[in-house]
This record gives sequence, structure tokens and C-alpha cells, in this order.
Amino acid sequence: MRLDASAPVPLYQQVAADIRRRIVSGNMPVGVQIPPHKDLAIEYGVSVITINKALSGLVSEGLLYSHVGRGTFVMVRPASTSGIAAPTTIGFVLRDLSSPFFSLVAHGAQQRADALGVGLLFASSSNRLDREEEQIRRLRLLGVHGFIIVSMSRTFRLNEAIQALHDADFPYTMVSWTAGDDVPFVGLDLADAGRLAAEHLLSLGYRKFGYLIDSIGSLNGELRMSRYRSTIEEAGFEIDPEFIFEHSFAGEWNDYKSGYAAGEAIAQLSSRPEAMYCFNDLGALGLEDALLDAGLRVPGDVAIVGLDDIELAARARVPLTTIRQPVDVIGARSVDNILARLRGERPQVRQLLEPELIIRSSTGSPVAVGAEIDE
Repeated sequence: MRLDASAPVPLYQQVAADIRRRIVSGNMPVGVQIPPHKDLAIEYGVSVITINKALSGLVSEGLLYSHVGRGTFVMVRPASTSGIAAPTTIGFVLRDLSSPFFSLVAHGAQQRADALGVGLLFASSSNRLDREEEQIRRLRLLGVHGFIIVSMSRTFRLNEAIQALHDADFPYTMVSWTAGDDVPFVGLDLADAGRLAAEHLLSLGYRKFGYLIDSIGSLNGELRMSRYRSTIEEAGFEIDPEFIFEHSFAGEWNDYKSGYAAGEAIAQLSSRPEAMYCFNDLGALGLEDALLDAGLRVPGDVAIVGLDDIELAARARVPLTTIRQPVDVIGARSVDNILARLRGERPQVRQLLEPELIIRSSTGSPVAVGAEIDE
């Protein structure tokens, strides 16, 4: 293999990718001894230090093992299914196995993995950041060949354990939004989702807009609001700062409770927003219930748009208008990305999927009578 010294990918990663490709393709069978480091350095035209770094990463992945005094050997070759070289197992680390959104992503990943004959090993972080890092380390010791990760961190940046995967060039994909142009991510175009929400509300004649954010200054929350805000401003209106509400309680499992608290606050206002866009469906459902419990009408007094299209959205007291995330596509593509990495390929790092507006009763309809409502 000819290495490209001008490429943004470090030389040791190029070497590792080529050796990984040779292993998963069967050109280096299980048990075969890897050539001496000096020979590999000559073959690839790099230093022995570069070879050492490349092989060290492959040892960490579980593809190679070193026997002191004897050399380095191929430890496992992933099985080939339908012509695709697949790893023995992919680890899927998520916050909570019962999460109404990410459990659907996990289901999509499981369907894709089953179709390809790939093992998928699930681990829950039990809504604890330290547990997430522990599960990543544990699964790596068990020999998984790649990771799909739903991070607990609401800083939306890589934690120490995931950063270690990144630095080692270990195959992983985030399916919870995480900042960083170089961080592998499959998920919704969250900014464009806000545009869809704003355009829908503007089309219905609403003019006083609010937003329920996870936290003021949150990278994810501000991203979701960015084009919602700019679309409203381009139409000649604005979001009143008094109508921006934060989640009061930490953690996804409390988002309904946070939405309910925001709804209670809105119900007490003498001047209220006419329409609210929410960080996610759980918060939107809590907001809706609080407004209804206070005797207000949804959408007569306040219209609501959520984000995710979880199952509960269609079964709410007032079925929720929302932005659908294609969970099956997210799950399947995350599996495909890991397999591509194990073949030595470099799939697109940030893969943003188009949002879809699902119109239900919580925002009303452009036509008062006879409108088709998706319930």
C-alpha cells in the first residue's frame, strides 16, 4: 500500500487501516504471525515508531495480540456475511434501555446487525456518566470491534473514555449529537429541524414565539434554536427572551418533568407565547399536560411543536406536532459506518439526515375544517 503523507490522516492510522483491511478480508488468517516491525517499516516506507503505534492500536482493538519473545499475531478475523466483512461484535452503549427515543435507534441498529449477521452487545450506563465510561472500557476489554454510543454528557463533548477511542482511531459512531467536526456522528440535521418548526408555525399565523431549551448556552439546545430563531426573524418577528424557558431538572429522564414546570410557569403569565418549540418530545408532552391541567387550550392558547416523534407523541391528550427523527436510518447507518471502518474505509464523518414535519393537533391546521391530521 502506498501511503499519502499529505493526507490529513496520520501515517500510523493509514498503516493500521491497511492491516485491518487485510485481516477482515482474510488475507491475514487467524493465528498468522505479523512480519517483524522492521520489515513492515520497509514495506510501508515509514519509521519503526510509526509501525509500533499502528500495531498497538490494532492490539487494543482485539485484532492482534503480542506474545513476548515470539511476535505479534492475528487474534480474530470478523466473519463475512453477504459479501461484507463484519466484526464479531459491536458494542452499543446507551443511557437507558427504556429511553423512548434511543431505544428506537437501538432497534434500528439491531435490525441492521441481524440482517448482516453481526453481533450487537448492549450496555446501559444507567443514566450515570461514570457508568458510561466504565461500560465502554468493559466492552473494549471483552473484545468488541467497534462502538455505537449514546453519551450521557450534556456538555455534548467527548468524555475521557470516548476521547481515548478517538485518539486510538478505534471505530466508533455517536448517535447522540456531539460537537466536533472530526467526531463521527449520525443523526438529524437539528438546525434544519428548527427551520421546519418555525415555517410551520408562521404559516398558521402565530406571531408570539417561545422556546423550551435544555439549558441556556447548551451547544445542542442553541443549535436546535438557531434556525428556528433566524427563520422567525427573517419573517419580521422575534423570540421574546421572556418566552425562553430552561429545563429545571437535569437528565433526559426528567425532561417531561422539566416541560411540566415550564408549562406551569407559562400558565401564570399575563402575556403568553402563542407557540412553543421544544428541545424534545418529552419536554413538549410535559409542557402540554401542564397547560391543559391549568385549564388552557392547546393549541387555542398555546401551540406546541416537539422534536423526535416518539411513540407517546401521537397518543398525547392533544396529539403532538413534531419533527420526526429517522431512527431506523440512524441505527442502520451507524452499523454500516462501523463495518466500513473495519474494512479500512473512511465514511463521511458527520452524516446529517433530513428532518420531517409531522403535523398533528397541537399546532392546529392551515385549514380549519377538513384538514388532514396525522394521528
